[in-house]
Amino acid sequence: MSEGELVVLARDVTEGGALVRAYFACPASGSPKRVVSAAEVPDAAVVLFLIQPTKTYSEGMGGGGAERSPEDRAFWRALSARFGAKAQCHLIGYDEAGGDSGPRSFAEFHPSMLRDVPRLLREQWTVPNRQDYMYLATKTFGLNLIVRLFFTVKAVKSGDLQMLRAVCSLSWYQFQDTIFTVFGQTYMKFLGRMTGMLRIGPLWLGDLSFVYVQLCFFEFLNRLVLGPLGENPLVYTWSGIGLIFVNIIQGMISGGPLIPAINKARRAGAISHSTMMHCYQLSSLTMQFGLFASFGYQYFYFLLTTATLVVSWGGYAVFSAFYQDPPRVAADAAKADRLLAATKLAGA
Repeated sequence: MSEGELVVLARDVTEGGALVRAYFACPASGSPKRVVSAAEVPDAAVVLFLIQPTKTYSEGMGGGGAERSPEDRAFWRALSARFGAKAQCHLIGYDEAGGDSGPRSFAEFHPSMLRDVPRLLREQWTVPNRQDYMYLATKTFGLNLIVRLFFTVKAVKSGDLQMLRAVCSLSWYQFQDTIFTVFGQTYMKFLGRMTGMLRIGPLWLGDLSFVYVQLCFFEFLNRLVLGPLGENPLVYTWSGIGLIFVNIIQGMISGGPLIPAINKARRAGAISHSTMMHCYQLSSLTMQFGLFASFGYQYFYFLLTTATLVVSWGGYAVFSAFYQDPPRVAADAAKADRLLAATKLAGA
């Protein structure tokens, strides 16, 4: 290392039997020192941020980790803001020749990932924690159940909904809500893996397209169980099919990007894993908006989906356009090996 050069190394370490991301400030002379934030990094003429691939986070089509973690992205933005042009970002183990060089098609689609859905779900399996069960009690069997009971009881009392259909519909809604609440962490990680299924231009939209299809399927089943209500005709008529299609399009366009936007915020390091899970649970409240359409309140459904559209697409656009990674540059392999060995000798 040259005089005046400081290296900040990002690598995985084991703490309490679990892998965590750690950062080490490695001066030209002296021992590496672990730092928590960019504010603790000593001043230097040149700051090199070297990123070792991580096993603490996965995205896209990969299964064994990623080239950088969300925390790496947040740390780099802080370093870049503090040191400006003096800071450089390099990747360890990245083959520059096989990276972004060379032309590529405008779009990519990997249908094989659809066949791998069962395997991807197994690989992302996460045991539900206290937070999940808290939302199960307060959201699924609390607020959500109250809202559904209101719509269901009102429809039954007005004579628009038979009791048997009401019971089946309420049970079906609660079952969906329970599954996605308890296994929310597994589902979020799974969607992160599905990102690499589809690319259009510079945007990877695999998770978004998967959510679109999922919304279509479940909304059709919801309406099928309920039958005709209010302004909603039978699903077997052309007008009924057309109305369902329009409502599904409204829901997909407005709420579809919510979960992908949360994923992108996490990928960028703008939010922590815990915050991501809170956002996911709270975003599922928008599923209640579909009750307005399902029970025949089309005008209110339009107002709610319009407001959701602004929030979801705005968030997706912000984290797609303004949280870009720096150009991929390979780190000096010999220097990286020496620093990795030094941090291990330092007890890291």
